[in-house]
Amino acid sequence: MKITRRLLLRCSAALTGSLALMGVSTQGSLLDWLQRLFDSSGAASSGASSAASSAVSSQPAASSAPALPPYDADPLTGQPKTGSGRMVGVMVNNICNSARQNARPQRGLSAASILIESKVEGNISRLCAVYTSADVIPEVGPLRSGRDQFLQLLMPWQALYYHDGESVFCTQYVSQWDYSGLNIGGKSYFNTPTHPHVAHRDSRDGVVAYEHTEFTSGPEIRQAAGNAGISLDYHYDTTFFPFADYRTGAVEELAGCQDASHVTVRHSANYQSSFDYSPADKVYRMLMYSARTGRFEAAVDELNGQQLAFENLLICFAPIAAYPGDSGDVQQVQYIAGGEAYLFTQGRVRPCQWSKLAPDLPLEVSDGGQTVLFNRGRTYLAVVDEDERDFFAFNA
Repeated sequence: MKITRRLLLRCSAALTGSLALMGVSTQGSLLDWLQRLFDSSGAASSGASSAASSAVSSQPAASSAPALPPYDADPLTGQPKTGSGRMVGVMVNNICNSARQNARPQRGLSAASILIESKVEGNISRLCAVYTSADVIPEVGPLRSGRDQFLQLLMPWQALYYHDGESVFCTQYVSQWDYSGLNIGGKSYFNTPTHPHVAHRDSRDGVVAYEHTEFTSGPEIRQAAGNAGISLDYHYDTTFFPFADYRTGAVEELAGCQDASHVTVRHSANYQSSFDYSPADKVYRMLMYSARTGRFEAAVDELNGQQLAFENLLICFAPIAAYPGDSGDVQQVQYIAGGEAYLFTQGRVRPCQWSKLAPDLPLEVSDGGQTVLFNRGRTYLAVVDEDERDFFAFNA
């Protein structure tokens, strides 16, 4: 049998999961060894501090121009900060197999600053809507259970993770990385402390199955956080992605990069997202394939009828496969592997690389060792199985 990098990574991840399920901490020597193996430079040393140094160093330096005020950007959009709220990630259902098994159109997604999509199980993708604070969250849903591939992206930012239920592997991360204090709606696997979520039901005229009828909202999230004694105020001194500096009005135009006005991302045959670039307002408008109708349809927010639109698209390819054993096909993302990524903005595409060496370290994007800047605004982030790479497409 050919021993490949991907095989080694999957074996190491399986070992890590097995140790955690037995109650053995994975925060020590194994991850340290893997970090030394895949990051001999030792560049990433601690949580969001790595992202902080990248973001600060990436800001344009003033020469003869007047001194700029301190950089204080919204952590999710790079726009000037308007508050001190804690990030909130809400798990949102995306199933669309039939009239009864249908979560679309979802509510509240147009208010999210970052929308994350990845495969979870049964070839179904799920969404995590990330908001700057609970104050900006309208009604959102249908609410769904948590998965660790989303949690791991939020952990470095001390974000509130909000959902209804979670996989045993998600609880494993919550337990091993001491995240129960910010995890609402979880399970008590491994005797992990839980905090009940607050939500409401909308039958949606009785057309869809009961499991696709649960919604929450900013006030309900505040209530749940208050019940759990969780503060929704948090000071961020860096951003989720490094953004072009709002103080100078800088724009990343990707000069010299290939034009890309249409993008298609496939998570599985029935779960595909596509985007069309609008030069007038410089955003990518989102469509999703519907197995129910057999065609791509505009992804709209049911609350306001707006088609979802993003200034940035980041597509990250990663080894993804079911957790070993009787996992129910729950999917595992091999974040430690890193891999290729594509940033779409301003109607162009920049091939780059992504890395994330541990659950408590942020996702980083670089090109030839240099930090990649994003344009200010909303971002769609897809974590895609590298086995789907042949179906990924973009053109002018």
